[in-house]
Amino acid sequence: MNPGRLFFLMSICLLLFFSRVKSSSAHFVFSYQDTTLRNKKIINQDTNILDTALIVGEKLTAEEKMTEKQITYKSIYFWGDTKNMVTLPYQGGLAVNLNKLYNLLSKKGRASRRLQRLFEREFEQDKVLAQWTALTEAYTPLTGDSLVKFRSYYEPSSKWLRKADHYDQIAYVQHSLKNYLDSVEIIHQRLSLPKLEILNP
Repeated sequence: MNPGRLFFLMSICLLLFFSRVKSSSAHFVFSYQDTTLRNKKIINQDTNILDTALIVGEKLTAEEKMTEKQITYKSIYFWGDTKNMVTLPYQGGLAVNLNKLYNLLSKKGRASRRLQRLFEREFEQDKVLAQWTALTEAYTPLTGDSLVKFRSYYEPSSKWLRKADHYDQIAYVQHSLKNYLDSVEIIHQRLSLPKLEILNP
């Protein structure tokens, strides 16, 4: 590692140490894993460019999709990992994982964590779609294009679905269905309109 970078990282560690530990007799134990030799393929991969994953066969659940992303884009989770960066060994002192400290401060680490947050949002959206699809199939007589547009127009938020019990969810579907059937032509027209893009001057 570059001596200048090592000095900088050690300075950060000292700040972390004295902000948490007041004992003057404490000592440091630095933990550094040479991941370059252990997993050269991961380190050489550019985490800012996502490979295209082709999914064939049976439709995956939200959990299966998330697991597949964690496997396919494992380098993103490697570079974005900052968990347990600072630990307290049994023998005393403070152990700092320099790899995870680098992940915390580096541009690649920040970009990886942004992608992880994107995956988390997609995971929540997939769960909402799965639950909403099951509800509309069970409690509406709609099929085909009408069912697709009903789902799109009345899809609830993930926050509401998490908090609502099953009876509230059924009541929402029935209420939405009534409104849809009363205004089906207007709703279809609204859905067919192009979305307006607001450009900053």
